[in-house]
Amino acid sequence: MIGERLAEVRKDHRDTQADLAERLGVSLPAVRAWEQGKSSPSHEMLVEICRLYGISADFLLGLSDIDPVYERRRAAERLTQTEQTALRDFETYLLWRRKHLSKVSKTQVK
Repeated sequence: MIGERLAEVRKDHRDTQADLAERLGVSLPAVRAWEQGKSSPSHEMLVEICRLYGISADFLLGLSDIDPVYERRRAAERLTQTEQTALRDFETYLLWRRKHLSKVSKTQVK
């Protein structure tokens, strides 16, 4: 699972295996072995990979199928600046609405 996720995230960042190896200070064969499932990165390397790509360890390890921060960033890359602004505005509205409806329902109970 780690290898598949690592390859996916690395490619999403347009890094080659050689790029990743250089950035982590490991050999190219080590990165290849990780992605092929022949070996696994050390705990320290897992932390560095997560920091490098801004992903959760749960996502990288396959404990979670969704990494909210990573998914949000991927979605942002597919949206125009205007669409991103509209999405943030809508999110703000939904949070305001939730808070407002919560207050209204509390006053109706009294």
